[in-house]
Amino acid sequence: MTISYKGYDKSGKRVRGSISAGSLEEAKEQLKQKGILVESIKERRTLFKQELPPNLTAALGRNLSLYLKAGISLTRGLHLVAENFPKRSKQHRFLEEVARKIESGGSFYEALTAQDIYTVPPFFLQTVKVAQKSGSLETVLMELADYIQEQEKIKRDVVKAFIYPSFIMLIAVAMINFMLTTIIPKIVDMFEATKSELPTSTKITLALSNFFQAYSWLLLIAAAALAAALALSWKRSEKFGFLMDRLLLKTPLFGDMVTSMELGRFGRVMALLLQSGVPFAQALNYAAQTVSNRYLKELFGRIAKQVVEGKSFTQAVRESVKKGEIPNDFINAVALGEKSSHLAFSLKSLSELYAQQNRDRIEVMLALLEPILMLFIGGVIGFLVISMLLPIFSISLGE
Repeated sequence: MTISYKGYDKSGKRVRGSISAGSLEEAKEQLKQKGILVESIKERRTLFKQELPPNLTAALGRNLSLYLKAGISLTRGLHLVAENFPKRSKQHRFLEEVARKIESGGSFYEALTAQDIYTVPPFFLQTVKVAQKSGSLETVLMELADYIQEQEKIKRDVVKAFIYPSFIMLIAVAMINFMLTTIIPKIVDMFEATKSELPTSTKITLALSNFFQAYSWLLLIAAAALAAALALSWKRSEKFGFLMDRLLLKTPLFGDMVTSMELGRFGRVMALLLQSGVPFAQALNYAAQTVSNRYLKELFGRIAKQVVEGKSFTQAVRESVKKGEIPNDFINAVALGEKSSHLAFSLKSLSELYAQQNRDRIEVMLALLEPILMLFIGGVIGFLVISMLLPIFSISLGE
């Protein structure tokens, strides 16, 4: 990622510029080594810069791993992977750009952070950085490819499962809008001609009809603008994103899913680094950087600092984590793994367990979603129909 900074050099002169780094912490360390006192630092975000596609990330990891195991150099492997894509495609340009930067003397990690074609996921960057230093790049790349493919499979399953409920909801919204703005106004004239007292349900329906006729497009635009503003603020504002990420963890059902997903990712990357021979404290620090939820990321960052200060991982977790923030099975498994010197195995097993738990939760949620939607939609349409029929029956009986 490209990071912009402002500060003062050794002579006290005010300076500003940008550097390539995998995280803000790494950028601060680079600037410190250059003798620059940092005043402000932030990631330079490009609104239309696309994140590295998961299928390209998985292909990059898997193919490069096979080429490296076969004795092919990293740059040659990148050129071979690039040949799988059209020459004018973005993927081809990305791979060739990374290869050129390595040929110019940079490492694989430095090449990934320096290129400006795609935004590379932080967990991929940090894992590659440590793996290259430990000499286990080919093994780590294969593990990363497997992990990314597993996550993408879960996402595809969720998207497929949501297609039918989303279609039902879209049709229902269209039907309700059509009834409120087209059919009901035509019946209103008949009610007004009778000058009879209308039932409360009918008055509510007429009020909704008038409201949607007057403001339906405005509501649509406002909803779209609000969603876009929230998404942009969540992504670009650290404070707002931190608060929203913390709120998300407290949301029923979804909070448990997010926690399991983040702990699964943390455990998988941590196990991978430990198996690659990375020192424990360093592996913990880098694994913490792979957590995308900002609240959990800050939490694991505090744990990493306590471990560096001399505390055990289990002790640091117990002291830093509030009750209910992290499942007890995670804490117990960490304690057991640390005592038995099989922490990597425990973390990897937990990662697989959480992945399965999330799949089960998604299946249950989707199984319940369809009947709940049908019940809700049927109730709304039924209310509209009954509210229109009641005064008609009253008029008929009165005659």
